[in-house]
Amino acid sequence: MEMNEPVDKILSKEEQLLRWCRQKRIFSKAEAISFGTSNYYLRAERTIRDFVLQGIVRKIGKDECIRRNLKGNMAWYEVVSS
Repeated sequence: MEMNEPVDKILSKEEQLLRWCRQKRIFSKAEAISFGTSNYYLRAERTIRDFVLQGIVRKIGKDECIRRNLKGNMAWYEVVSS
């Protein structure tokens, strides 16, 4: 889903964020914050951390970021369950 596409307004903000995460598969903290801001969900980054605690998303370690060539000095995440 592109950032400019309309988002289903019936879904809760958390459900919209989870759908976005599953579509992206791998995403940075900055991308999550950008999604949240553009969808009026300022808690998006905190919700991502909640997803990590729930086992839905995992944080990618620094060494793995280097191996995967993920750029930037920020947190990267990957969806682990669907």
